[in-house]
Amino acid sequence: MARPAAARYWAVTCPRCGQPLDHASIGSGREVCRHCGGAFQAARFDPPVVAPRAAPLSVATGATTCANHPANLAETGCERCGVFMCSLCRIDIDGLVLCPSCFDRLSAEGALPSAQTKLRDYGRQASVYALGGILLWFFAVVFGPLAVYFGARSLGQIRAQNESEGRLRAWLSIVVGVLETGGSLWLLSALLRGTI
Repeated sequence: MARPAAARYWAVTCPRCGQPLDHASIGSGREVCRHCGGAFQAARFDPPVVAPRAAPLSVATGATTCANHPANLAETGCERCGVFMCSLCRIDIDGLVLCPSCFDRLSAEGALPSAQTKLRDYGRQASVYALGGILLWFFAVVFGPLAVYFGARSLGQIRAQNESEGRLRAWLSIVVGVLETGGSLWLLSALLRGTI
């Protein structure tokens, strides 16, 4: 049985002194700690209390039980493996109804886009390659194009996520990458011609 929301979030602490505060007395806005007297901005959050409940197994004939909870009535079956499950086991994700085992397996394989938590930071990669081309100028012929490529990927990623941060870094990496590429190609052609 789920505990009430106030009991679940009782460990609200002062950001200055770390002493516990009374959740019921905190509102949104400017608050003052009664322990240290320090002021801080608070945003009150009262999560809804959701108590998942499964239908108990009736004595009716033909009733199917959950594979993980034999005392609960099966509500549905897994769309991947077909195992029967109750409402406590049911996981709705990406238009599928999965059991916990199939969810774990598919999310570990990366087959569920909503369950993926890894994010490639193309902006950081572009910055590293641009800086690498500056520091290791003899590898600029390789690092320059990589800085341009990952800078362009970073701009696409920023556009797809509707963000505004990182555009300057991406453009700077692209410009530095183009300069590195052009400079290293000029230096390489001058070395081959023997003019240097």
